[in-house]
Amino acid sequence: MGITRQMFLSVAEIQGLLGMSKSYCYELVAKLNDELEKMDKIVIPGKVPTQFFLEKFYGMELTDEMLEEARKRVTEKRVV
Repeated sequence: MGITRQMFLSVAEIQGLLGMSKSYCYELVAKLNDELEKMDKIVIPGKVPTQFFLEKFYGMELTDEMLEEARKRVTEKRVV
């Protein structure tokens, strides 16, 4: 399948994708949202636009299947 069409990523989804702690992912989302605000963009606390996230993590491709697996990892507490 192709790249996801999901517009925003939550902290939990990012946590599942990166395998990082929840607190680190909150910091990461806040940093990305600060950057967006400086570009005069509207932000949603706790979420980051998928396209912007992928631009910042160069070379990363994200499919719906990858997102589903990331959600499972967080739900099953298989991340830090």
